[in-house]
Amino acid sequence: MEINKEQEALAKKKFEDDIKNVDSDDVDYASKKGKTKIDELDKNPPSVLMKVWNDLKLMINLIIDYVKGDYTNVPWNTIAAITGAIIYFVSPIDVIPDFIPVVGYVDDLTVIKFTLDLVSEDLIKYKQWKNN
Repeated sequence: MEINKEQEALAKKKFEDDIKNVDSDDVDYASKKGKTKIDELDKNPPSVLMKVWNDLKLMINLIIDYVKGDYTNVPWNTIAAITGAIIYFVSPIDVIPDFIPVVGYVDDLTVIKFTLDLVSEDLIKYKQWKNN
């Protein structure tokens, strides 16, 4: 299942616009809403997100640990990108609304993959920290 180039461009533009204005309230919101949504979907994640599910959970956990002050050795642009991706993921209304069966999370997948490309090195460092 894929989205067309126009939908992909709209999703990326919305994400890029959103991360320019991320503040600490957004980070806090993303940590809480991201955790809630992951908990709701964890037993039966959307099939389209299966390949990135563990990475998405890792991003949400990084934000949670950042908000708690447990993990702060991460650049603000990484926090902003992850926050933007999580807010996009938890929002039911985006380029393709999540309530549309099967395809509702395809645009979310695009944003998550884009974010993973941006923050992969910092996620690796966080995962190493988390495992120690």
